Amino acid sequence: MAAVQRLLLHLAGFALLVICAGPVALSLFASVMPDQAIFGFPPNWFGHSATMDNYRYIFTGQIPDVYLTAGANRDMISDAARQVPAAMWNSTLTALGVMAVNIGLGAPAAYAFARLHFPGQVAAFLAIILSRLVPAVALVVPFYLLIQALGLLGTKLALVLVHSALTLPFTVLILTIFFRRIPREIEEAALLDGCDHLRVFAYVFVPLARTSVIATGLFAFILSYAEFLFALVLSGDAANRPLSVVMAALARNTDVSWGLLNASVFLAVLPTVALAAFVWRFVVEGLLEGGVEG
Repeated sequence: MAAVQRLLLHLAGFALLVICAGPVALSLFASVMPDQAIFGFPPNWFGHSATMDNYRYIFTGQIPDVYLTAGANRDMISDAARQVPAAMWNSTLTALGVMAVNIGLGAPAAYAFARLHFPGQVAAFLAIILSRLVPAVALVVPFYLLIQALGLLGTKLALVLVHSALTLPFTVLILTIFFRRIPREIEEAALLDGCDHLRVFAYVFVPLARTSVIATGLFAFILSYAEFLFALVLSGDAANRPLSVVMAALARNTDVSWGLLNASVFLAVLPTVALAAFVWRFVVEGLLEGGVEG
């Protein structure tokens, strides 16, 4: 019976792996295969040699050899793919800024709501949390007018400010819940030793909650990196255009090469996958250390 349960558990884990990693693996495979290998019937996926032409075009602009032959459909080459590297950089910088704002402002705010008492505390907490119930589409015009009044249209700072306003309520909520679970005796001991609340937060709560702080920061990063609506409205020209807008322009071209499209998709997910892998390892190690210390 135990062997059957273990087998079912492994099968479930494998199915989850296929569902989560399968699309990324397929994008990688399709990005290095010529289109005739992808759409050929009967399938002959492994009858063609892998090619890096799609990635070479994205980074250097060198048109793949297959489209240099006479009669080739040049419409399958999209200029939007050439914007992917710069758009990745724009989205990564913006998302890192949003992550920093969420950790730098969200964590102290969460500590204040979890441990301090001040007039209007409950009303302020509810206002922050319930603000996310407003549909994003209803905020487009107010945010646009505000950013325009500040003279920040078409800048990365505009996206950092707007994305931070959208993600901070989640950060405050999650970290407030976690901070409230920290035993009050630890805080009282630090206060008796002469620490003020700022030092208690910096030297007691942040080390104890570092895994949750990093996890919420990562979530804010991912939300900002993938956000499309405000990125489309506020990003301006191609110099500051984020990846979500560029990928949408690339996907709208129904004639674009599937190999080129999948190469762009695979590049698009690399920063979030790399960051998630790094942070996940850190979080797991932190949890294991906490378990050993306990």
